Amino acid sequence: MASRDQELFDEFLSQALDILRLGVAQKNVVLARLAKLEKELIGKLSEADISALKKRDVNRLIADLNETVAKTYTDVATSPDLPGVAAYAASETQEALSVFYLGKAAIAMPSAAYLESVASNVLIQGAPSAAWWKAQADDTAFKFASQVRLGLVAGETNQQIIARIVGKSGQPGVMDTVRRNAASLVQTSVQTVANDARRTTFKTNDDVVKGVRQVSTLDSHTTPICMAYSGAAWDMSYKPIAPNNLPFKGGCPRHFNCRSLEVPITKTFKEMGLDIPEAPTSTRASDEGQIAADTSFDAFLKGKSKAYLDNKLGPGRAELFRAGKITLRDLVNGEGNPVSLEQLKELARKRRSR
Repeated sequence: MASRDQELFDEFLSQALDILRLGVAQKNVVLARLAKLEKELIGKLSEADISALKKRDVNRLIADLNETVAKTYTDVATSPDLPGVAAYAASETQEALSVFYLGKAAIAMPSAAYLESVASNVLIQGAPSAAWWKAQADDTAFKFASQVRLGLVAGETNQQIIARIVGKSGQPGVMDTVRRNAASLVQTSVQTVANDARRTTFKTNDDVVKGVRQVSTLDSHTTPICMAYSGAAWDMSYKPIAPNNLPFKGGCPRHFNCRSLEVPITKTFKEMGLDIPEAPTSTRASDEGQIAADTSFDAFLKGKSKAYLDNKLGPGRAELFRAGKITLRDLVNGEGNPVSLEQLKELARKRRSR
């Protein structure tokens, strides 16, 4: 990896941490609105003796609850400032590149039209943001209606039905799931838009950037798919750069709550015709301190204990990895999809028989 790319690691990882913090702030706005929704729904449930209501009145109550949920999610869907996230990520990308390449004036920003439309045009795990929020609104309304009807069938009081909504005695209620799903969608939306804005800035400056490389955080929370993709690189047409043979497949984030990001592979000063020394090697974060920026997950895990590997990969995968029968790239297939333990065992068997 060129020394300039290694130096840029620190810049983009620092930006990624800021984006994560920004995501938390966006998430808190949504959770505050959902807390208000919870109070509104509980208030409506408390207004009448539900167990004494006739079927027609119950249906009216549920229709009223559904309308309240729909209105809330209409507001929630536009609460995260995704255009602002895109503008921030693009601006910080411009700043990082300009430090090394002839100043900010030499690094172009994505168009204003892109920044304005990014929230509606960027797909979140294959679907528009609005579609995800609509699905969550429908799911929330369905869960509320189900719990009300179940409570009525069981002859429960208002308070017992409300407990189904908010949870009781350590048991999660409907709102726990609602909050968890919303938080996950906000974080993934922010990460998706930020990565897309960086990627668009890279393409806008392809006279400086010649490819992208995935950086996966090296810690015990990293998923198998991001371990497999760690360090994989692609050119600006998103064709794999050897030795990587994994498809780009939309890039980061690769799953909900993904923390991986793409960093630029930049042209060296020599490639740009400039006789200037390259930047020194930098480091990146892991759960055990700073390590070299080009450290692979394979190298990271090979020094770990059996217990750590068993916990991280699962005992079966860990045993195959320790024995050298699989690599982390084997955790996904040629299309970038996760593979099962049985498929990994079959792969190891075929390699032994060669």
